[in-house]
Amino acid sequence: MHRRTYAIGLGSALATGIAGCSQLSDDGPDEGADPDETTDPENETDDPNNSPEKPAQATLHNPSFEEELSGWTVGKDLPATPGEEDEPVDHSASTTADDASDGDRSLELYIEGVADDGTIWVEQSVDVTDVETVTVDVYSRANSANRMSQVAFFAGEKPDDGLSEEDFNREKDIEDHSGWKPYSYSVGELEGDVTVAVGMNVVWETEITRRFDDVRLETA
Repeated sequence: MHRRTYAIGLGSALATGIAGCSQLSDDGPDEGADPDETTDPENETDDPNNSPEKPAQATLHNPSFEEELSGWTVGKDLPATPGEEDEPVDHSASTTADDASDGDRSLELYIEGVADDGTIWVEQSVDVTDVETVTVDVYSRANSANRMSQVAFFAGEKPDDGLSEEDFNREKDIEDHSGWKPYSYSVGELEGDVTVAVGMNVVWETEITRRFDDVRLETA
């Protein structure tokens, strides 16, 4: 607003003041405006929307098998069927909607344990930087003193010739519980892209079917 100096009576001053205020300039802000009230993009540091974005936490693709086996590769190290040295024991890796610990589907692994041995698993590559543990839920129909199968877990650099039974951590029995149970493994010493694999190892001469679900990467 262009300010004027008045040396007239109060009535005239009011009239003149109203007329003067109607003549606003389009050239910029009121010359009496507080400069601190203007917006300076460089000073907008308190706006949380302008904060630098944190890198997204690494996650597995399809960790709960809701997209069946998408993102996973099936691996196996199986003995031959007795009497048929060229044929491995019967086995399968699929998903089922019969039961799940997370979502609607779970991974179902099967080995015909006629040779009292065999390992089957699913694997994928993932960045485990800042990840402390990998946890997987495993289903057992009943708690049993007979140890028939083991959780097979691997995390690390995959051997050039692929994984085999000896590469897996097989210290945890599956029949130590009934229902779903989480099993956790430390990977805090690893960084970057590694292969993560979860599955089942058979140690009993019988048909074994076990279910796995919700493979998750957990930070400290």
